[in-house]
Amino acid sequence: MNRRVRFTLMWMFGLAAFLINAQTYAAATPLSTVTPVPASEQLRLQTLMFKDMGHYEPVQLKGVDGRMNLAFGVRLDESVVSAKLKLRFSYSPALLPLLSHLKLVLNGEVVDALLLPKETAGTEVEREIELDPRYFTDYNNLSIQLVGHYTMECEDAMHSSIWASISNRSSLELTLRPLALQPGLSLLPAPFFDRRDNRRLDLPFVFAAKPSLATLRAAGVVASWFGAEAAYRSARFPTFYDQMPQRNAVVFATNAERPTVLQLPEVKLPTISVRPLPSDPTIKLLIIQGQDAAQLKTAADALVLGQVVLTGDTATITKVVYDPPRKAYDVPNWIRTDRPVKFSELVGDPSELQAVGHQPSPIRVNVRLPPDLLTWNRKGVPLDLKYRYTPPAVEDNSSLTVSINNSFVQAFRLRASGKGGDKGRLMVPVLDEAMAQYEESLVIPAFQVGSNNQLQFLFALDYHKEGQCKDSIVDATRSAIDPDSTIDLSPFPHYTTMPNLALFANAGFPFTKYADLSQTAVVVSNQPAADDAELMFFMLGRLGRVTGIPALRYNLVPTSAVSAQKDFDLLVINGAGESDLLTKWGKSLPAIIDKNRRLMTPLSPSKLQPGQLYGNEDSKTKSPWSVDASTNGGLAALIGFESPLQSGRSVVAVSSSGSEVAKNVVNAIEDDGLVSRIHGDIAFVRDRQIDSFQVNNMYYVGHLPWHLRIWFFLSMHPVLLAIFGLLAGLILAFLCYWTLRGVAARRMRQ
Repeated sequence: MNRRVRFTLMWMFGLAAFLINAQTYAAATPLSTVTPVPASEQLRLQTLMFKDMGHYEPVQLKGVDGRMNLAFGVRLDESVVSAKLKLRFSYSPALLPLLSHLKLVLNGEVVDALLLPKETAGTEVEREIELDPRYFTDYNNLSIQLVGHYTMECEDAMHSSIWASISNRSSLELTLRPLALQPGLSLLPAPFFDRRDNRRLDLPFVFAAKPSLATLRAAGVVASWFGAEAAYRSARFPTFYDQMPQRNAVVFATNAERPTVLQLPEVKLPTISVRPLPSDPTIKLLIIQGQDAAQLKTAADALVLGQVVLTGDTATITKVVYDPPRKAYDVPNWIRTDRPVKFSELVGDPSELQAVGHQPSPIRVNVRLPPDLLTWNRKGVPLDLKYRYTPPAVEDNSSLTVSINNSFVQAFRLRASGKGGDKGRLMVPVLDEAMAQYEESLVIPAFQVGSNNQLQFLFALDYHKEGQCKDSIVDATRSAIDPDSTIDLSPFPHYTTMPNLALFANAGFPFTKYADLSQTAVVVSNQPAADDAELMFFMLGRLGRVTGIPALRYNLVPTSAVSAQKDFDLLVINGAGESDLLTKWGKSLPAIIDKNRRLMTPLSPSKLQPGQLYGNEDSKTKSPWSVDASTNGGLAALIGFESPLQSGRSVVAVSSSGSEVAKNVVNAIEDDGLVSRIHGDIAFVRDRQIDSFQVNNMYYVGHLPWHLRIWFFLSMHPVLLAIFGLLAGLILAFLCYWTLRGVAARRMRQ
């Protein structure tokens, strides 16, 4: 064998050994949790406006070290390729260019310093700054700091000439690349919902061609859970029958109902798994399966109750143990009304009740009240406030200002002697509905029942200038609201007038009275279309957002079986224009909406007036007219009325002339600007136009103590109140007369 042949053989054996070793090493090395996607994958551009990140007004930076912070997240299944800050700002003409600048700090790293030249002072300036993508993490903080000086000599650190204004039209642009996550239950709810993502959740649900009501009912539980997780972001669930969207999705299947677009195996036990889409590994499927509908329900309930203990890519469920049904008003997202509630229960961390500096940002405490509190004949909500602060050196104008929903309530002076903390008791006025109370043309701020409320505590401590060159820029001033401060709603009974669509649109009432929806029945057609199912999932997700927990105990029934739901409040989904049930109940409704037909009885505009809030029937206009018309346009409505099946129970129906038009109702409920226009007992929705009316007779839900019931009844009938007052006066007069006559008779006998 010549030398060339031997060399060739040795080279081939060496190559083979290298390949075998490389394969063995690859098999022995664990896979990384995140695998980069090839660069050819589609990149995504995300623009974060400052106004969408919580800064609803331009931010004013004052003093030698004014600053603002922007918090944002990057999804677990994405990485930052490039980032650009488009900053719009203006600054004081008094600032010295050699000493003054804006410092940009990303996650503790200084990324740039922007000079402030005299030429552009006092005008709006726009700068584009490239940010290094290596500094980004899951949760990020971008700080913009003003380093400002107006003189080379001694200066006042809080001088009014040291300022910069950051426009809320500024933006942060992120170019993102998708990452292929290894399938895993331990990441749940990610990547299907990622808390780092502040966008609305749009999560597709996938079913077989004709899913049963039991399958849709299990999916509704999962929708309510994702709605609770998404919280303020809101959540929608595009629904696909035997189709596969090209994005992350949740699949529901039994052995008898499996989407043909996926090759799912049969299962013998309730099963939860996460799998990549075969055609695209960046897309993940959360697959919830059961041998039958009962097992599918078990799998769905196990997901929403025990996702924190699930690991691996597949889990089989052997048993689910449930808590007892929740009691009325045991809603995690509502403040408790059976006892005083400490502020420490209303914030996620006690540090949220602390502030730093002479003029810090307000301390904010969010308060959501149950929507059926009766605030009649009450002065306000008792608030026992305790607070601490660094005492000022001398008696000055330092103060603590208390506001509710940005409206002034009361102010306290901060004394120089306040070493051990102070406390005060005040009554925060209460407002039912969205009414305003007026007194001598002054609007009295108040809690809005059924809405998100925010208490704001603003500390303002005077800055003392001790003299030339004696000032210190070290700001050691601290202030805090004591976590043991309390707010007490226990004096207020649960009692309200119905129907009231404002309570449903803002707080999901009456269904959310029981957080697990144990007294709610959702009514759909016998075979709901995908659009109707999507509308139902949105509503359940919305109710989950209100309560904060999944709807484990609601009923899903077809229209043919609704008569058995006498002891339930009914949520009727009629998005496809099939109005057989509403037509059957037509004598109780102000309007019937069918695909091509409109039947309307007298309507009077709904106005938030005291007479209507307390059931004054004279406030409604009676008229014999009616309109019955045919049209080819689209119309949708929310309708509320007392259940024909049981007095005291409520019905809220989503009715429309077609599935596409029904989405207008979804858009209206989801829009904070539009939802405030929904009230009364019927609200017509045409694109972004909402017209609300009060038509049907009112009824009452809740419980009143007997003495309040008497006073409440008499308050609505002033003539009876006058008669009872006259009778009481006569009885008192006769008692006084007979008493005095008896005294006189005894004196005569003496």
